Amino acid sequence: MIQRRHLPLLAGALLPGTGRAQTAGASFAVIRNGDMQVGTHTLRVTAQGGTKTVESDFSAAPRLMGIVVYRYEHRYTEVTEGGRFRSVTSRLNRNGRIVEVSGEAVPGAVVVRGPQGEVRLAADAAPLSWWEPQRFGRVPVFGTTTGQLLRVTFERAQEAGGVIHWRCRGEIEADLRYDAAGNWIGFDTIGDDGSRITYRRT
Repeated sequence: MIQRRHLPLLAGALLPGTGRAQTAGASFAVIRNGDMQVGTHTLRVTAQGGTKTVESDFSAAPRLMGIVVYRYEHRYTEVTEGGRFRSVTSRLNRNGRIVEVSGEAVPGAVVVRGPQGEVRLAADAAPLSWWEPQRFGRVPVFGTTTGQLLRVTFERAQEAGGVIHWRCRGEIEADLRYDAAGNWIGFDTIGDDGSRITYRRT
């Protein structure tokens, strides 16, 4: 569990004048139907110079009478440089079914390799990473569990206290919130079984 939970996630807040590596992160409890914690999602962010590396670790294992009835683990690492996507590696374990995806920026394109093979996307394409809201609606985004370009739209709304609410609709439907400093603070979606999944910052 990441303990430096109050440190900012954004690259700009992490880049020190000394060039030394700085580490921050965030931790969320994954809640099902408002009252049952079924997993965790943690982020570890390391920034040095203009390079930022984010390690994302999602793990959910809901139980029935103490027995794990489903397992979902998604781990991936993304690297950006100067705010631009450079590479990502992803491994999803969905109840024992493994899916791996990787992507990298190359001259004039982003090459993504996934279960359906290799695709070449536009040079400004990037993963759909919830902690990077500056991408929403501005660049093509691909899924780190599919390796395919996503058909999604985004709407932005301002809420009290400087909170920003983003609505993602289309192939993926989710509601996300960010504080006035741009840090990711909330997530709300519907799971495969119809249950409501929310994140609670810990």
